[in-house]
Amino acid sequence: MFRYIIRRLLQMVLAFFGTTLLVYWLMFAASGDPIAALAGEKPLSPSVRQALIQEFHLDQPFIVQYLYYMRDLLTFDLGVNTSGRDIGQIVATAWPYTLKLAFIAFIFVVVVGITLGVIVAMKRGGVFDTVVLLLTLIVISIPVFVIGSTLALFGAKWGLWTTNVGGSGKLLAYLVPALVLGSLSLATAVRLTRSSVGENLRADYVRTAKSKGLKRSRVVGVHVLRNSLIPVITFLGIELGGLMGGAIVTEKIFNIPGIGFELAKAIGLEDGPTVVTIVSLLVIVYLLMNLLVDVLYAVLDPRIRYE
Repeated sequence: MFRYIIRRLLQMVLAFFGTTLLVYWLMFAASGDPIAALAGEKPLSPSVRQALIQEFHLDQPFIVQYLYYMRDLLTFDLGVNTSGRDIGQIVATAWPYTLKLAFIAFIFVVVVGITLGVIVAMKRGGVFDTVVLLLTLIVISIPVFVIGSTLALFGAKWGLWTTNVGGSGKLLAYLVPALVLGSLSLATAVRLTRSSVGENLRADYVRTAKSKGLKRSRVVGVHVLRNSLIPVITFLGIELGGLMGGAIVTEKIFNIPGIGFELAKAIGLEDGPTVVTIVSLLVIVYLLMNLLVDVLYAVLDPRIRYE
């Protein structure tokens, strides 16, 4: 296991540098005039232009610019954005909002998704199973921004829930945005759990356990669920990173000043340094979640060994 983790960490390092290099290239080298991209529509004097060139090392070859950026990132010096604001302060201020939103959405997906998936699998072929499958298919078919905009419209029209969360620290204000953020993941988790549990319910070891007189609740709760969670854990582990990255739409609709909100604003302003930094942090989250999922495999199924 230790050797496997070391090997995965080395792979993560390569993936991290490859991804950040690509994003950095798209934001700077791929643009015709990096200074114009940094400044946006603001007119630049020769002195300001020269200052920007020195600040972001634009007089150096591209690979040198990237190495300067990575040096600052790995030493937790995130630098400043095009308007002079400290990017580290922006991230530190926005991150708690996204973490709260993503955590509530993730708990909702795990608890409701797995529970409902198990219930549907045990009632496979019935009316309840058909209704749930139809509802989840509808949710999967509708884009998140449509669901979010619809709920925001209903909330604003009838005052049912908060549609302008802002910097509110109240937990209730995040429930509807979390539902919107996790809606697609919830529907997928239900269908994935139903499929996995249904397959294991027909396995030989389940018939053997029942023949030994074990209670149905123990067979499902201990044996079936544990074997069925491997594909679900894979999905949920990757989806946690997806929830944080996908918050860009939800945070924009409900005016939540989180990472997604700041990323959308930076993209609109063509603020390259902020975009690259936030994307780099999200890449780290994705990679760590993938590593955690791989380690959990051996915990859920003792037959899995990494040699």
